[in-house]
Amino acid sequence: MTRRPLLAIVSILATLSVVVAACSSTPAAPALTDPNEILAKTVESMKDVTTVQVIGSLTGSLEMAELGGSELDLSTTTIAGTFDLPNEKGKLVIDAPSLLGTKLEALVVDGFAYVKVTGPLAGFLGIEGGKYLKQAIPEDDGEAVSDPSQVAEEVDKARDQLDELPAPEKLADEKCGDQDCYHIRITADAADLQSLSPEAGAVGEGTATIDIWSRKSDLRPAKIQVSVTSPETGTIGATFDLKYDVAVDVTAPPADEVTEMPEMPEIPLPSMP
Repeated sequence: MTRRPLLAIVSILATLSVVVAACSSTPAAPALTDPNEILAKTVESMKDVTTVQVIGSLTGSLEMAELGGSELDLSTTTIAGTFDLPNEKGKLVIDAPSLLGTKLEALVVDGFAYVKVTGPLAGFLGIEGGKYLKQAIPEDDGEAVSDPSQVAEEVDKARDQLDELPAPEKLADEKCGDQDCYHIRITADAADLQSLSPEAGAVGEGTATIDIWSRKSDLRPAKIQVSVTSPETGTIGATFDLKYDVAVDVTAPPADEVTEMPEMPEIPLPSMP
């Protein structure tokens, strides 16, 4: 069994922001000034990550044409997750009160994924609200993502993508809680993001601003902020704070809280302009 689903969740944050910023790991080392070097070193630092906590929030609103043109307020949405990569387990909770009071909880443990949706949206999806849907995580033919060589390969791919982006800008150093951090900014348009993936390039005529704050102590990203501005949607954004070497306690839910995975209906999702 591979740990690709867990690494993918962490990867999404780095890929959404497209890159990650960094810092010098020893007090005696000279301060870094080249933003390209900072980004490259930060990506390298992710090879050693074992456990991580991610706390996120959204800003702005989206027009939901599929729901009669009403606006979905994103500012009340929160995201919280903890992931243990070597032991292939993790938990992700998305709380979206403005979306019909929806709350989604996803667990990965013992080779299975469990997903629970709470709120009226569960009925719209045709699932039993408040129950976990259980599904086996398929094994890939390649090496497990927990394998150090595979982790290194994935990180190297992310590092190579840096060359596809506009030149980063180094802003003034800042504090991230009790940590001293570098602050790097990348501004990209749809064509720039399209070079990474079709999904990343879905900003239409808009632009994406990616801010990365990285800890000078160990080069790991402490905060990632993504903001997308377009004529159609205005400005929407997401902020993620990251902590490392955290305790991760995830267990499978009791059998009486688990139900079979139904055949899911096709759901019309809002598209970016």
